[in-house]
Amino acid sequence: MAKKPARVPDTALKAPNKKQTRFIESQHNDNKPVWRFSTTDKAGPFPWPKGGMDELKIVVKLHDFDSMTWSDIAGSDHHYLSPESLSKKAIDRLEEIKKDDEAENLFSFHLAGKPRIIAIKHDNIAKLLWYDPDHLVAISKKKNT
Repeated sequence: MAKKPARVPDTALKAPNKKQTRFIESQHNDNKPVWRFSTTDKAGPFPWPKGGMDELKIVVKLHDFDSMTWSDIAGSDHHYLSPESLSKKAIDRLEEIKKDDEAENLFSFHLAGKPRIIAIKHDNIAKLLWYDPDHLVAISKKKNT
């Protein structure tokens, strides 16, 4: 008689939860970032700039990050955004562009002062999404930000 295969526990078949996903992703923290520009949102309240000084500042900043690892980048200035911290405009735009399921993967890069770059981060890939010159995607309670 053939031996029965071992039963795979149901928990092994489930997709990882957000906490597990962040742990799995933390294994990629020693990798350098990879930028995806094809994902930029060119409309809505936080459009990606179309040339000019803003775009140049972004490219220069992303170039600076290229030599760093995600462990070097992540901290108080550059961090994940909690879905609860998102403004109504940001939530509405995510729904409009059908990316509301990515709210927990939004990562904010601080440029200087108020401006931010918002990306959808997966592993070491940053899918660039928004340019937020007035820090309105996630309202900060800190002074002068």
